Amino acid sequence: MNALHAILAASLMAVAVFACDIEMRLTTQTWYDTYVQVTWFNETKSDVYEFHEDGKTLKLRMKGLICNMKPTIVEVFKECPTTGVKPYARSSTFLEGLGFMEYVILSDGLSIGTRTGVLCSWGDCGAARG
Repeated sequence: MNALHAILAASLMAVAVFACDIEMRLTTQTWYDTYVQVTWFNETKSDVYEFHEDGKTLKLRMKGLICNMKPTIVEVFKECPTTGVKPYARSSTFLEGLGFMEYVILSDGLSIGTRTGVLCSWGDCGAARG
């Protein structure tokens, strides 16, 4: 029975280490309309989210196994993204962990404001503030 418990414990630890459950908060600090689209680590794209005023926050959840194999990409546009429309801000980051992070959408860019419980590498990992 002890061997079975050891195998079960090892399996649970492996899932905990190689799984992600990250709450991604997107907060605007800009006075004009912006549009955001996320390309997740599994190469699927989110819906296009619209922000029409300063101070709005959108919460998204990223869940999966081995999320850090490909980057998570956040792109910000000044107009609704269609063919030929290029983002004015972009962040590409390899993420893993169990926690939350905040992207701050600025008039001239995008930054990671806060992250807790999220491992970040090979990209825009930001700096904690506050």
